[in-house]
Amino acid sequence: MLLGNGKGNTMKEREDVVAAVLAAAGGELTGRVRLQKAVYLMDQLGLESGLSFDYHHYGPFSRDLDNAIADAKAFGLVEEEFERRQSDGATYSIFRLKGQPKAEAFGKLGAEKAGELARLFAATNVTVLELAATVHWLSYVEKYADWKSEIIKRKGVKVQGGRLEKAVEFLAQLNLSPSAVRAVA
Repeated sequence: MLLGNGKGNTMKEREDVVAAVLAAAGGELTGRVRLQKAVYLMDQLGLESGLSFDYHHYGPFSRDLDNAIADAKAFGLVEEEFERRQSDGATYSIFRLKGQPKAEAFGKLGAEKAGELARLFAATNVTVLELAATVHWLSYVEKYADWKSEIIKRKGVKVQGGRLEKAVEFLAQLNLSPSAVRAVA
């Protein structure tokens, strides 16, 4: 799948988007959920990945991004290593950059801004990142006026312990808060 205007080397291929996000994060990013939410939020800020997202268990999810990861691995741009959490033995992914992304893969963000964002996403608690992406999705895509009740219903205990408030603050820091979000913060 090619993205872009179809003219020569300005084509953006989906595997280059994965490489660009990993490059922006300093060459490594931990977790599929984190990568999904990072790309979703970066798209809202100008990444222009061209990947489509739907709602899934962990919020905005892109099957296109999963396919892009597979392509990036097949083309030698990315490697995925699997580790196990000590707490419960669940597996998680560590993505590492092996090739270099094309400059246009950073979209309107550019490499510098993409780097700031990706490092921020890498340092943010993954549940807070998931909640932030979900609040954005519920507010902008599904257009819930009362997104707070909806996210509590969908996410249950994940919203507790101040995580929802941190997610709303995180969105405000990114300038992605809809007015309904700002009123609650």
